[in-house]
Amino acid sequence: MPHSGEIRFQIPGPDLSFRAKLLTDENPDVVQQVLAQLPLQSLVGHVVVSGQVIWIPTRIVHIGHSHMVQRHPGAVYFDAPRQTICLIYGRTTESGEVNKFGEVIGSDLPILQKLGEFVYEQTITHPHRNILEMNVDRIITPVTKLECNWREAKEVIEEEIDRVWLKEPEDIQKIRWSGPGTGDQSFSVLDHLEAYLMLIGADMYSLLKISQHENVELLTLEHISREFLAGTFNVFEFITDLGLTKMDHLGQMYLNALKTLTTKEEYVELTGAMMTYVSRMHRWIHHIFPWDMGVDFLHHKPGEVLSLAKEAAAASFMTTVQSRH
Repeated sequence: MPHSGEIRFQIPGPDLSFRAKLLTDENPDVVQQVLAQLPLQSLVGHVVVSGQVIWIPTRIVHIGHSHMVQRHPGAVYFDAPRQTICLIYGRTTESGEVNKFGEVIGSDLPILQKLGEFVYEQTITHPHRNILEMNVDRIITPVTKLECNWREAKEVIEEEIDRVWLKEPEDIQKIRWSGPGTGDQSFSVLDHLEAYLMLIGADMYSLLKISQHENVELLTLEHISREFLAGTFNVFEFITDLGLTKMDHLGQMYLNALKTLTTKEEYVELTGAMMTYVSRMHRWIHHIFPWDMGVDFLHHKPGEVLSLAKEAAAASFMTTVQSRH
């Protein structure tokens, strides 16, 4: 599988992860040496002089070409004398240039900042220092054509199910920190995802039930599926707009693969896989949804309702009396 030009940094404790784009053209020597180290399991620490920067020890010995730039938040650079990968997450207090080989993806900067603050708290501010692990690995982009047969599509969908089954997807983490939503808030997006994912899963289950009717032909199933899921309103595209970036690609691949089916049994296999992915993503949203806000919308007991009614009646009476005088 090809490398996407990005690497992922992940700290297991609070389970935070973010991505960085590699500057292969600007700094090929360091990029090549870093890739040779991956997957990298190391420790992570925090600087004590140069500002808001974290470091990760490596075994790289670099004496070749360097790409020196001014320090700035989001820069990923290699400190050759100390053999460390460094990441700037905020303000810096040193003016020297750094050997930059990567740039944190803009939408992931809030996650890097939170991670940096966590590392500072755990390794610097407390008398008891905790040992924190950092994992760095490549981001592999599978070759997944939108046009493929139903078996290939089902395999890709199932691989994605395996990827998100036990580990919270990065997309959902980003929705909480810096995802779409009017007014720089994530509640409305989570609210729509909770509702739409549940309904899409239910619709796909209904399609599977319809497929069991003897008088429903395969071609009819294909037409119904396209209309339900992408005809008047493309649900996969909408869910992607809400922040689940892979849904549109997988959904379009599923829809395209429908035309390669030859039996209704194959339809059940393909649609069942897509339904499972949608349902698993719904359960992730359900897991993180702020249900605790419900305490602000408690039901009123009968006695409370009666009391409120009496108070309202009394207020109305007083208003009437006052208006007459």
